[in-house]
Amino acid sequence: MSMFIGPYPYTITNTYLGMMAQEERLSLAANNMANASTPGFKRDVPVFEGYLVKQSKTYFAEGPFEYTERELDGALHGPGFFQIETPAGIRYTRNGNFKVNSTGLIVTQDGEPLIGAGFVPEGSLKVIIEPEGRVQAINQDGEAVVIGQIELVEFDDPNMLIKEGYDLYVPKSPDFLPQPAAATTVEQGFLEKSNVNPVNEMVQMIELHRIYEALQKIVHTKQEMDEQAIGQLGKIS
Repeated sequence: MSMFIGPYPYTITNTYLGMMAQEERLSLAANNMANASTPGFKRDVPVFEGYLVKQSKTYFAEGPFEYTERELDGALHGPGFFQIETPAGIRYTRNGNFKVNSTGLIVTQDGEPLIGAGFVPEGSLKVIIEPEGRVQAINQDGEAVVIGQIELVEFDDPNMLIKEGYDLYVPKSPDFLPQPAAATTVEQGFLEKSNVNPVNEMVQMIELHRIYEALQKIVHTKQEMDEQAIGQLGKIS
């Protein structure tokens, strides 16, 4: 981490730029920490251009699975996404924490429909989500009735997606379209946890605070030197 300090003392401008970069990195790390327990959340990392953080990049590695026993929870094995119908259009998510609304529709915790999942008939005893996304309801006679097919999708380059909120994604361009999932399956009764490592993020935040304080001290020292120089000039005149 100390390598970020090296260039800054040579000019006060670079020192200020260094402070700005650490603020951006701290903000990303803090957001990662805040969402460490959010299902399907993917951590963000900074992308530098010179001394400045120009943007962030989402790290899409699969997170660990947690067994919940809830039949409407589903974790995704592979690179794919669920499709969600929102008021702003279709969005994509790895958060498989679903429920049934008052009409029987399978929706997110925010009430937005899971595309393809269908309606659970009233009085159903159980819902089965198969690995390929087919959804069945077990009726009171013990019969399995197919009610939907979750439309899983994949992207050639997920880095072309941008975050919308904490667990939804939208393509950077409307021309960037997904394909039907070929290498993704659903694990019913599980949730994919965040891929944030809280210990690593905490260590990083501590190191970033130290770097910021070191740069801040450089600025204060330069200001004191300038004030002393101005004072000396005043005495000479």
